[in-house]
Amino acid sequence: MTSTPAPPLSPVLAPAGVYAPQHDTALLTRAVTAEQPGPGTEVLDLGTGTGAVALHAARTGARVTAVDISWTAVLTARLNAARARCRLRVHRGDLTAPVTGRTFDLVVSNPPYVPAPEETPPASGPARAWDAGPDGRA
Repeated sequence: MTSTPAPPLSPVLAPAGVYAPQHDTALLTRAVTAEQPGPGTEVLDLGTGTGAVALHAARTGARVTAVDISWTAVLTARLNAARARCRLRVHRGDLTAPVTGRTFDLVVSNPPYVPAPEETPPASGPARAWDAGPDGRA
């Protein structure tokens, strides 16, 4: 079985506190590519961070909405969209709260999943982008 190489990630700004695109981001963009979104496809990116996956979907012509709980991430995704000349709707909120009542054809997410020693993930700071509590599921 051969795997499809991940599409190249376009460079994005990733300030402290916003998860910088890595191998897992490339894996998710490959999954988006496999779904073949295009014009008319409604895509939701939960926990968008830099917006890298959302931008990848937007480049296919999809209509993309991105959500993140972090104001820094929301502003970063908006800035990266402007730099890439891609249209994204980026909202701040907890998971699907900002898009209640809407439906989407494709939902993608790369939430924090790294186990960390503290019982509760941090409310702010750089670790918030990856820290998911003792079992990686918080």
